[in-house]
Amino acid sequence: MKKKFFSLFGAFAFGLIAILSPIGAQAETISVGSFPVSPPPSYLPAPPAGTFLVPVQITGTVGLQNWQFDLTFDNTVVQEIDPGDGSSGIYGAQFTPGDPNSQSFILSGFPLNVFGVVQTVAGSYPSLPNGPTGDGTLAFILFAFLTGESGNNPNFSIQNASVQELQPVPVPGMLPVLVGAMGLFAGYRSVKRVMARVYRAKA
Repeated sequence: MKKKFFSLFGAFAFGLIAILSPIGAQAETISVGSFPVSPPPSYLPAPPAGTFLVPVQITGTVGLQNWQFDLTFDNTVVQEIDPGDGSSGIYGAQFTPGDPNSQSFILSGFPLNVFGVVQTVAGSYPSLPNGPTGDGTLAFILFAFLTGESGNNPNFSIQNASVQELQPVPVPGMLPVLVGAMGLFAGYRSVKRVMARVYRAKA
């Protein structure tokens, strides 16, 4: 009976540790959002007539530091537009609408209409040291339909996506519980050894 009790006690402590241990975060996903964006965000320049903004979004990120992706498209249907404002038609987005600190800073981006790709679009968050968490928009990219193609599918797709996030740390409030549970398990093993010696001494 005592051995069974100690075994159950140990299993409980071990199970408690497993339950309270940090669970791996779900993988983030970068994808093309709904377009055209209407109305355009007020913090961006007004898109030239005949153009539209394509949002690129991320879901499930935690402490996002920087990101990168290629945006591919059907170049017989649309083309990326450089409005001549120094942006190349690639704009940083506010991850949290209304929070200017969450606006991404565009590090690179190379529109190659001849190949149907906006290559190596990358950004970071210089005003948000811990980075944003959750779901949000990373960037907007300016496009226009070719003549007679406005009803066709541009086939936007994200390729070669990568992100860098802050390394997760245990929740502070859980540390005492985890330490206590480990202590219980260690105590169980010590008591079991002592009881084994007692049984041998009586034998």
